Amino acid sequence: MNDEKLLPSGESDPQLGLPSPQAQQWGVVISIVIIVLMIIIGAFYAWGERIAQNEALTVPAAEQ
Repeated sequence: MNDEKLLPSGESDPQLGLPSPQAQQWGVVISIVIIVLMIIIGAFYAWGERIAQNEALTVPAAEQ
């Protein structure tokens, strides 16, 4: 038979599926880095859109 720990139905091992504290810390760090990168990318996107709008408004005036 398997060497698995058999538990009565309805009971679960409290350690089963829980990451270690060190793994939880890495998860938090990775999540914060992803969120900050998304904010930076969004800021550059909005900044590029604003620059494109300003150039579109000034180019026809300069051609006249």
